[in-house]
Amino acid sequence: MFSTTTGPHSKGAGTTGGNTMKRRSVLLGGAALALTGLTSVGRGPAQAADTTAGRLSIWLGYGETAPAFKAALPAFKALYPNVEVELLSFDLHEYEAKLSVAVPTGNGPDILTLHDYIFPHYYDGDALDDVPADLAKVVDDPKIIDPVFKDVCSRDGKPWGVPWWKGSRAFFYNVDHFKEAGLDGPPKTLKEMWDYSEKLTKKAPDGTITRAGITLRLTEGSGGLQKFSDHYYASTGHQILEAGPKPGTVRVTLKDKDNLEAGTKLLLDYVAHLHGPKKVDDWALKHDTQGFANGLASMLFREDWAVAFIRKNGPDVKFATAPLPRDKAWGNFHLVEILSVNKTSKMKKPAWDLIRLLQEQQYLDIVLQQSGWVPLRMDRDFSAFLSKNPEYKAFLEPTPGYQAYLEPPNVAYVEATARTGDVILAGFRDASLLDNPEGAKAVLFKAYDTAANILKRSGIFAP
Repeated sequence: MFSTTTGPHSKGAGTTGGNTMKRRSVLLGGAALALTGLTSVGRGPAQAADTTAGRLSIWLGYGETAPAFKAALPAFKALYPNVEVELLSFDLHEYEAKLSVAVPTGNGPDILTLHDYIFPHYYDGDALDDVPADLAKVVDDPKIIDPVFKDVCSRDGKPWGVPWWKGSRAFFYNVDHFKEAGLDGPPKTLKEMWDYSEKLTKKAPDGTITRAGITLRLTEGSGGLQKFSDHYYASTGHQILEAGPKPGTVRVTLKDKDNLEAGTKLLLDYVAHLHGPKKVDDWALKHDTQGFANGLASMLFREDWAVAFIRKNGPDVKFATAPLPRDKAWGNFHLVEILSVNKTSKMKKPAWDLIRLLQEQQYLDIVLQQSGWVPLRMDRDFSAFLSKNPEYKAFLEPTPGYQAYLEPPNVAYVEATARTGDVILAGFRDASLLDNPEGAKAVLFKAYDTAANILKRSGIFAP
């Protein structure tokens, strides 16, 4: 039996959209199912069915990846006809809360789907099973998994999970709006981004904005901080929160001399384009991905999942994607999903075999097609998908010189990003910061203190 339960799901902090499925059970006749795909992941030729019996439990915080698990079930059942698979999906924050309570008590699911920022909690808590040698070899191969993503789940050179898919951001732009404004392509620099946003903005006779030149992230602290951080990285070459010298520690870069000056200028640019004559966006508009899908914004920077959302909710919107604009630096934030096995699981062997199956092309194709998240296996071929879905170009095609980076995984991530983001977003709303560098600098000092105090309280602050 394969049972699934899915509740309202959020693709991440502040994500627009989601889906809800009703609980359902499907009876599968394992003896009649063909074994597929295991020869290339270390199992060798088809084997006799394993006699292991019991329940294999999987919890998901990203329910849109459930179809890949379901598709792999027939091959899994051919190996383990007496194992029942239970797949439960939750709202992301509910998932994280349930996992944090269950696993430390020796409970929780057999397969742990861990986002990079919560991975340290389970590694530090000694909750992870050893990765089998064949899968560890895959993770350690730089031709298969980019070392940037290997490192997030490795300690002292040893992987404790298998990086499965990534989310990254790209620059979305409305092709028709650009043509109308006489712009022949996406902005390549931050300065061009602001200039283009002014040209693309439409206003009523009374000055009210009817179409945003760019939809900025104006609500929800952690999401707002992430998007502001994209431009901060371009401006400084640093993240607001960076890994400290000791693993698991975090330093806040806002007060570093060069970063403070660049960050102040960036905040002033935001304020100038949210208030006054250069205004290009407004809290009163539908904003973020929904606003772009409704044709109420000309530019957006968002993650992979937004492609499918815009297609569904804005079928008449013609859009394309491009790398994020550059300034001093050029790079792209990534989030990573890691597949690990619970150390207390009584189903370790079946769990790792299912993880092996999920590395196969056919199941990775489903991850990409159904969720928009990009599988991390560089030895798989997604060119056919890209030819049919050119909007994914900025997510799938490698771009020389475009640096991939991750926020430092840490146990205080959720609180630190949410509360620090609240400070930055309050700065966006403060019209008194127009042409007020000292006021903008004071906001950054407050943001620094907010983040530093949370990190200190958690014992992971690095000066």
